[in-house]
Amino acid sequence: MRLEIAIDMSLKNLVNDTIPYLDPHESGELALERMDEYKISHLPVVKSQTHEYCGLLSEDEVYDMEDTNQKVGSANLKHYYVDENEHIFDVLSLASENKLSVVPVLDSNQKYLGVITQQTIIDKMSEATSASIKGGIIEIETDSQNYSPALIAGISENNSMKIMSLLTRSHGTRGINAILKLNGPDTSGVIQGLERHGYKVRQVYKGDTKYSDLMEERYNALMNYMNV
Repeated sequence: MRLEIAIDMSLKNLVNDTIPYLDPHESGELALERMDEYKISHLPVVKSQTHEYCGLLSEDEVYDMEDTNQKVGSANLKHYYVDENEHIFDVLSLASENKLSVVPVLDSNQKYLGVITQQTIIDKMSEATSASIKGGIIEIETDSQNYSPALIAGISENNSMKIMSLLTRSHGTRGINAILKLNGPDTSGVIQGLERHGYKVRQVYKGDTKYSDLMEERYNALMNYMNV
């Protein structure tokens, strides 16, 4: 999936430093208490004095300990993290592939900065897709050779509309699905223009309620996939 929209998605202002990390010498029992308190299933393990990142501890790994009073540094920690200069999409990819409730962020010197939570990822994706802006949405399908963002934008502008966000996803070996969010509810002219150029219109939502319902469905699917 690709998002073609100019928006600041840097991580530096998204880091949550209020969720406490665990020192390697702290216990699995303390880890479970903190996970329960913050409603997460992962916590970073960090050396307090040096801020050296040791790895990410999961709830399952605590339960796999012979004794939850053992030190978390002895657990099977996974070295998942992102660099502070990476994109929010890198966070999303890492979180979804590994079903992480938090993603640790390190600075350029590999020192621990904090975590990015699932909720922050969802909030930034909502912002990126212009979910709060009033307008219609069109889902289209075409083959890869026919797909042209410039043409789609031109069709929209010729009908006095602007594309607020454009998300694409490949299907099969040659096909592409795209979701257009427009800055107004009247999608008829844009639809006619798209169809004249060989784009198949799959679904249309003109009202804000249906668009909100669609975005909620997408986010719920993402959260269910990321749910641990």
